[in-house]
Amino acid sequence: MSDPRPGTAVQAADPRFDGVVRPSAVLPGAREALLPVPHGPDNHAVNLLLTRGGDLLSTWFSGPREGDPGTNVVVSRRTGDRWEEPLLVAADPLRSEQNPVLFEDGDGLVWLLHTSMEPHDQTTAHVVARTSADAGRTWSEPRVLFAEPGTFIRHPPAVLDDGTWVLPAYHCTAAGDHSVVKLSADGGRTWTEHQVPGSGDLVQMTIAQRPGGALLAMFRDRRAGRIHASASADGRTWSAPERTGLPNNDSSVQLTRLGDGRLALVYNDASLERDQFRWVTKNGQRRRKALRTPLVVALSEDGGANWPHRRVLQDSDSEYWQNELGYSYPSVIDGRAGRLHVAFSYLRKTIKHLEIDAS
Repeated sequence: MSDPRPGTAVQAADPRFDGVVRPSAVLPGAREALLPVPHGPDNHAVNLLLTRGGDLLSTWFSGPREGDPGTNVVVSRRTGDRWEEPLLVAADPLRSEQNPVLFEDGDGLVWLLHTSMEPHDQTTAHVVARTSADAGRTWSEPRVLFAEPGTFIRHPPAVLDDGTWVLPAYHCTAAGDHSVVKLSADGGRTWTEHQVPGSGDLVQMTIAQRPGGALLAMFRDRRAGRIHASASADGRTWSAPERTGLPNNDSSVQLTRLGDGRLALVYNDASLERDQFRWVTKNGQRRRKALRTPLVVALSEDGGANWPHRRVLQDSDSEYWQNELGYSYPSVIDGRAGRLHVAFSYLRKTIKHLEIDAS
């Protein structure tokens, strides 16, 4: 097998990456697939969408290396028991396009948002929007949705009972990163921005509605210590994030609400705080990097106060120890009929999809 690290030449097609959904060999009752990846060796930051019409879509960035101008956004569709070859949707030749998000509005229009930045400079990022009226088969021309330089997204919006969209975002500046929310009460035509106090170094906010209507947000910790949490009654005013008992390895987590009111969270059960790391070399310097394994799903029955039900979805194996990139950046959605759909970066060689029981 060729070198799997980003920045190397495109590897020969791995026969495992055929998109076929099969029973899992390691997770009882689960089904899984490794998605086709024709556009590049670095595949990361997936998000899933199950439309009201039953279409299951995934989007991620794919290219030679994160930050390179050849890194673009793709969308794949599951048809029956196979994921289709991904469609190349966003491919600005001068910019790196990353962190795509899918969601469906109240009129059935599917939105694709993603960041677009000058090569390897997050402070130049803006957010681009496209829409699809046919469940992701064709897309509108792009438009810049948020032009302020350094604006990043990672997770889809929460929708309030009154129809307001609450989109988590964060600003990358020379002085550091912090989280905000973007609100739209008119279906994405206009937006207002609201700060999250005390959110320095806490990014990639993921939001879900608790039973009763209040919102819970959870954050990636740049310091690789703990997942942090914040709450809001209206989506506009947020409490300062506080440390939870759940570890964080300076990697994305995702939170969602299930149809029965429970919350599901997928994250890496590892942190530097617990000395779970490996030595890596970056820019000629040796440093500690928190492990990006194992990947765990947790369920909460009390709005996120406790997470007693946990299951390992992907653990370290011989392939992982040859590759520091790990199993990370999950997406989790309610698959209906008592199922969960989870997708994540599989060593950044491809995207892995799991369909598991939600009990």
